[in-house]
Amino acid sequence: MIKFGPSGTSEDFTLAGHTHTEEMPQWLAEHELDCFEYSFGRGVRIRQDTATAIGAEFAKLNKEISVHAPYFINLATKEEEKAENNHRYIFDSLAALTWFGGNRCVIHPGSPLKEERGAAMDILMKRLEKVAVLKHEYGYDDKLLCLETMGKQAQLGSLDEVIRMCSLDSSFIPCVDFGHLNARDQGVFFTKDDYKRVIDKLLQGVGEEKTNIMHVHFSKIEYSGKGEVRHLTFDDEKYGPPYEPLMQVFAEYGLQPYVICESAGTQTRDAQLMRRSYYAVKR
Repeated sequence: MIKFGPSGTSEDFTLAGHTHTEEMPQWLAEHELDCFEYSFGRGVRIRQDTATAIGAEFAKLNKEISVHAPYFINLATKEEEKAENNHRYIFDSLAALTWFGGNRCVIHPGSPLKEERGAAMDILMKRLEKVAVLKHEYGYDDKLLCLETMGKQAQLGSLDEVIRMCSLDSSFIPCVDFGHLNARDQGVFFTKDDYKRVIDKLLQGVGEEKTNIMHVHFSKIEYSGKGEVRHLTFDDEKYGPPYEPLMQVFAEYGLQPYVICESAGTQTRDAQLMRRSYYAVKR
């Protein structure tokens, strides 16, 4: 079943007087949403008892929770010490995900820095191979690692690169951020056919099963010549991309992704708009 929800706490959540993530499942229920993404953007700093209590509230109301690993992970680093730290950040995120009772962890793959792009990608693939081995050794076979498409052209994380990453393990699935793809390619999504090209490439590249359950990030994003600048709200009429054609494509293909809204402060409202748009065409 397709699921919709916000990343992080929206302005409305705070204005309504809510102060703790334990209150999020009830908020989702009140707004007819299904899932929530908890971000460890600046590091995994949560106690097991706190995460377990949050997870219990999500389970009670049958809502889903995913996590986003720290933003500063760079699996393309040549430095072994930094690579070990990156692996630790990933597995700290997976441990917290387990406490929450979730099964999806999103990661940013990395950047070439001063390395040639092809060589950096080779390094990243070797690091990811190690992650796959450790993931099995540490008992996280049931957790999905969602590799995200990135918004800046200098970053590793084009659609083709993410497809290649996902080939390494059955538990590696794409996190397709359509706002990121739109920003890195200077505005490419306008119609259903524009979105279908991505879905068709995923079906060919990672297969039907992974495409069906892919993780999705969506927001409108301002971009410059180098790609992503900042996240916007659905009220923006300049940068896009539009969400309505994508919802039509999800319905036509019968896909069941997790759709996480990353709008700037209006995540709940905009996630609701996507959900309503989807069910308006899904018969």
